Amino acid sequence: MSISVRPATPADRETCIRLLIAQLLEHELSADPVGIGGGVDLVFTPHSPAWLLVAELDGAAVGVVLANPIVSVEKYGYWLWVEEFYVVPEARRLGVATAFLDYIVGEGWRRGVRAGELEVVPTQAAAFALYRRHGFREVHRQRMTWDR
Repeated sequence: MSISVRPATPADRETCIRLLIAQLLEHELSADPVGIGGGVDLVFTPHSPAWLLVAELDGAAVGVVLANPIVSVEKYGYWLWVEEFYVVPEARRLGVATAFLDYIVGEGWRRGVRAGELEVVPTQAAAFALYRRHGFREVHRQRMTWDR
């Protein structure tokens, strides 16, 4: 079994859209393919700071991560917001999420990222355990959102 994580390329566009749609549907969220495609396209624009990563298991795409570095005075520099983190159900508990986290943390340190945050649905006990094993801790804040 071979697991690899790499930056997505424009050739991965449709695969990333498919995986992101699956994630949103799994969480019972709206999953407009055109809107998701527009977001993926922004990653590939010149000077985009976004990280779009693909995980492959024996050469097949089984996961996607979208993350964005953000300037923070609280963290004294860049921190990474992991917006989307998805592994297909049949590839879970095989080390794919760990490979993603190893890549994110390692590449983050190389790029001068001082910290990272992500969001976890409260019912995802396995995800909480995974993130804690990798040094994440709970942040006691309430997120709020606005959009059009």
